[in-house]
Amino acid sequence: MALRQYARLVAASGVFEAVVPDAIWVSERPVWFSGVRLRSRTTVVRLADEGLWVHSAAAPTAEMRAALDALGEVRFIVVPNRYHHLEAASTAAHYPNALVVGPKSAEARNPRVEVKLGADDPAYLRAAPCLTSIPLKGVPFLDETAFFHRASGSLIGTDLLMSACARDHFTWRLAGRVFGCFGRAKVPPDVRWHTRASDEVAESIEELCALPIQRILVAHADTITERPTEQLRAAWEFATPARGG
Repeated sequence: MALRQYARLVAASGVFEAVVPDAIWVSERPVWFSGVRLRSRTTVVRLADEGLWVHSAAAPTAEMRAALDALGEVRFIVVPNRYHHLEAASTAAHYPNALVVGPKSAEARNPRVEVKLGADDPAYLRAAPCLTSIPLKGVPFLDETAFFHRASGSLIGTDLLMSACARDHFTWRLAGRVFGCFGRAKVPPDVRWHTRASDEVAESIEELCALPIQRILVAHADTITERPTEQLRAAWEFATPARGG
């Protein structure tokens, strides 16, 4: 390993955990939501030109900025749906040359966010060809786009799935048992409540399930590597017209 590469990995290691060596990293932080403390995840992908793609950005603390700078130059700050926008504006302020990518619906919820490109914009797609954008259709409440990193088989989402486990805060462990997502991947309760079974949703899930997925990275769960496609399909069965209800 080159000395420069080793140095930057050491600099980032206190904040980021490598999921795919030299390609994908994640960082977790605690967040409170409706009286429950969850873990929320930022995912960083290194692009072919060495630039960074930052998904669901965390607060740009000095430590976070140093870790990002050690990995490369931030090129894209991705707002993956209309809810995961909280730190996008502050991150963009520290990285003025980076472009904010996401749905315009996020701007309506947070006037500080200035979305420059949509995830389907040709300029964005040309600049980040290693990531395929796949909108989750039929769920306007969420307005989420998932991203597939084909080289590693990594499906990157936000509120596509969630689960609780033994290392979570007791509030989320308890809530996870109530909602049936302790130790298993489920659709977040609020997303499910606002989603009706439709052909649009079913087609989107089948499009995702047709991918050669090796792992799923979402905001509020450990990395899903055990039967990821089967878990994704099972979680969204309720939204298939023939089975929904």
